[in-house]
Amino acid sequence: MNAAGPSYVRSKMRRTLTPTLSLSTGRGGKREHEIALMNELGRWVKIFGRTALPVIFAAILLLAGGCGGTPSKANIELRKTNQQLQSQIDDLNRRHDADEATIRGLQAMATTAPVLPESQLDQLFTTAGLKFGNLTGGYRPDPNVPGDTMLKVYVVPIDEQGQKLKAAGSFKVGLFDLALKSDNRLGTWDFDLEQSRADWYGEALLYTYVLDCPWQKIPRDAHLMARVTFTDALTHRVFTVDKEVTVEPPGE
Repeated sequence: MNAAGPSYVRSKMRRTLTPTLSLSTGRGGKREHEIALMNELGRWVKIFGRTALPVIFAAILLLAGGCGGTPSKANIELRKTNQQLQSQIDDLNRRHDADEATIRGLQAMATTAPVLPESQLDQLFTTAGLKFGNLTGGYRPDPNVPGDTMLKVYVVPIDEQGQKLKAAGSFKVGLFDLALKSDNRLGTWDFDLEQSRADWYGEALLYTYVLDCPWQKIPRDAHLMARVTFTDALTHRVFTVDKEVTVEPPGE
């Protein structure tokens, strides 16, 4: 019996296993369905041997999911639950980032700086993270000039739900060539509150800060890493995010 081929195993299991699975899902619900599957798996391993285990397991999955390939109601509900849980995890991660940013901000600022209590901040739409725009990367104002002349950063604060937020604050941008073993910083650009305000674009298709960072050191590699730090003017929270960027070095 152990030498039975996959086709024989599948056909034999289909004739005897399908009624068991249908009975278990119809009577006892999810738990009984799982028990029935495990019992049948053990029984068929004894009959055909462990070498047929992959075929047996695949057959049980096919039969349990239905021969027609239509997702069951339980599977649909499970996917919905997973999506809801993932959304909750994302929200909790953003809240965690906001809490850490609050701690960094309190540690960095002077003790006399006015700050709203957390109980009041929680009632407001405040920054909980940063999101880069897809256009972030190398840029040249004149398309006729060979190679990029600057890094252009598109970045916007987001709230705890991941929605874009026009929040005032200052930025610090760093650019690094990770291919270099030492002295890999290519530049640092600071944008104070006034400069950042002037670099906000909220018209047409843009709803973001756009930060121009002309080369301080000419990059040699096309793949670099940009680091943006944002200090929120209202909450004094500090956020830092990294992004791999692509540029076209001058002369290439």
